[in-house]
Amino acid sequence: MLKSPRIISRTPHLEVYNKAKSLGLTDLQARLVANRTDQTEQLEEIVFPKLKHIQHPSAMKNIDKAAEIIVTAIQGNGQIVLATDYDTDGVTSAWVATTALVDYFGVNSQRIDHIISDRKTGYGITENVVERILAIAKPIDLVISADQGSSDEERIATLKDQGIDVCVTDHHQIPVEGVPQSAVCTVNPQQQGCDYDKTVAGCFVIFLVMSQVRQLLIEKQLLPKDTPSLKYLAHNVALGTVADSVSLKTTNNRAIVHAGLQIINQFQSPAWQAMRQLNNNNHQPFDAEFLGFQVATRINAASRVSDVNNAYKFLAANDINEAIGYLEQLDADNLNRREQQAEMLQQAQKQAKQAYSDDTYSLTVRLQGNAGIQGIIASRIGELYGVPTVAMTDLDDGTLAGSARGIIDSIDLRQAFQWMSEQQEGLFLSMGGHKGAAGCMIPEEHYDTFNALFEKAINHQIGDQAPIPTISSDGELADWQLTPMLINELKALEPYGREWPQPVFSGLFTIKHLKEVGHDKTHLSCKLQTQSGEMIGAIFFNAKQNQNDFLPYALEQQVECSYQPSVNNFAGRTNLQLRIKSMAVV
Repeated sequence: MLKSPRIISRTPHLEVYNKAKSLGLTDLQARLVANRTDQTEQLEEIVFPKLKHIQHPSAMKNIDKAAEIIVTAIQGNGQIVLATDYDTDGVTSAWVATTALVDYFGVNSQRIDHIISDRKTGYGITENVVERILAIAKPIDLVISADQGSSDEERIATLKDQGIDVCVTDHHQIPVEGVPQSAVCTVNPQQQGCDYDKTVAGCFVIFLVMSQVRQLLIEKQLLPKDTPSLKYLAHNVALGTVADSVSLKTTNNRAIVHAGLQIINQFQSPAWQAMRQLNNNNHQPFDAEFLGFQVATRINAASRVSDVNNAYKFLAANDINEAIGYLEQLDADNLNRREQQAEMLQQAQKQAKQAYSDDTYSLTVRLQGNAGIQGIIASRIGELYGVPTVAMTDLDDGTLAGSARGIIDSIDLRQAFQWMSEQQEGLFLSMGGHKGAAGCMIPEEHYDTFNALFEKAINHQIGDQAPIPTISSDGELADWQLTPMLINELKALEPYGREWPQPVFSGLFTIKHLKEVGHDKTHLSCKLQTQSGEMIGAIFFNAKQNQNDFLPYALEQQVECSYQPSVNNFAGRTNLQLRIKSMAVV
């Protein structure tokens, strides 16, 4: 049986609260900031993010060497191959690198080859990627990886043996054996001796590299001094950063996402013009949540169910009609993904229900279906049960592909996988990722061993008490605060995301109206009465797992709710609506 989420009130850091108040924030804003960080240093840069606050590229180890290598390739006549990952971070990395090379540095677009990894054949510079690179008929001056490559020494060595140089740019954790020795250069903040922010996404790393390339081209008088900076590229760096769920508590990530959203909401790009036509976000500016749930889901759907190159072509579209055409395909892919996801989620829920107990530390489920969807399944099951989860898909060739989600902030999945590999030789055919999300491939005969070792690995990291779902609350709100004006107060602290989460509040209410809504009647529309007697509308998405589930709520019951404030525009009127995250009968 599922454990009810426990609501835990955040404790604001007093020194941060006082510093935030001195910056002109309201009492509520200062409390929210003090609930999210205990650091007073650079607090103004975090609260009021600007591009000028970004850490200088020179702090990134090997970035000058990478710039020299890329400038040499620019001056050559051979192909420049961009080998990038298949998710939104990888696709935006491909866009950033190509736009910089072609539009800013004057490289002929015919010299650029895109090799975006295939989700079906796995993460990284795989054998499939190597084969595709070697199949290029023209001479190759350089392969630049982005958002991958740090764990791919063996395949990079194959390319080196064929006389092909590989410059790795990445942000994933470095394997125990170190950076790939066969690469001519590795730029990755995770590597030993690098002082750069470890939380930046892959698209941010290639953005910094290309910024350094621009500077070197100017120094070598290969570009005029007044060549525009690359700051316009921030809009898709913001998209990739949000989509990759990296920390939005750091100065660098907050600055790039904030600047990117400002550019996005000017709607100069055909891609963003097309997105506004498809979904105008209820006439509200696009924010980080919109990027994550409305844009990145469509970008990722391409690699899950169709052709990832459509996602790149959407971002690179030259006019709105071209962008709309690709976006319509991405939207269709997303609908297809949702249909497949529903069927696979049923498989996962059945297995999880059978496997879960009060002493469960983790869950591993084995699925039949599209391997590109398993990461979403791992997230949904993990969030439902409050434990780290791996969803594996049978590839019908004797192997299983897996996607893991950490769910709990303290869990380090990459560390867990490393420990597991040391306990069982040959357990993994491949593995990669970072603290909160990781992927792997294993022989199917090792599934039971993997399951048992993953449980032990999580147990080692957590301790003797099995995890339960928790919801962190920013406290209660008074009735006078529950107005649409509250939204403006909260928006001032955007962008929200991982480690700088959307505000969540909690309180006691009385249920005055209940209605099951949605296509499958799994959502609840409610009218709730506050302790002081005020009435407020609320919506509880996915209140039931399945349409036929028993509804555990009734009129006049007192409930403790955790919720996020939102705006509901209906019939020309704007009202505050609560988006319920949890509801428990008191």
